[in-house]
Amino acid sequence: MQKEGFVSLWVGNINSSKEPDNLLKTSYTEDGDFIPSKFAHSFDIERYDDATREAEFYDDADNTLSGLLEDFSYDDIIIPKFSLVCGEHLNCHYNLVILLYNFKYEGVKKKTNVDTSELEFLDSVEYI
Repeated sequence: MQKEGFVSLWVGNINSSKEPDNLLKTSYTEDGDFIPSKFAHSFDIERYDDATREAEFYDDADNTLSGLLEDFSYDDIIIPKFSLVCGEHLNCHYNLVILLYNFKYEGVKKKTNVDTSELEFLDSVEYI
């Protein structure tokens, strides 16, 4: 759900650097109707502002939040906040991060598989 000042965090494991584009690609029908991305569809997200989305694939998987979130927008604010709610060390090593800014995910799904990718929603925090 669109919510000013919040950022929602997903992590995952994918096989290649080309998969984020495939997961996050949106399109439109010939009539101009919006078709959500595979990522959005898998988490029952109707719409989000693609301009406020950041995603990164890492060649080497990491299990620390600070390692995964470093160099993202507002990293000095979101790293401590996500570390507080999720812990600094995650249970798995992840090579994909997806952040939706001005969005507070309140869906039911926490984990899902999309094609060959495994995605997990961690939490939402305020960033401003």
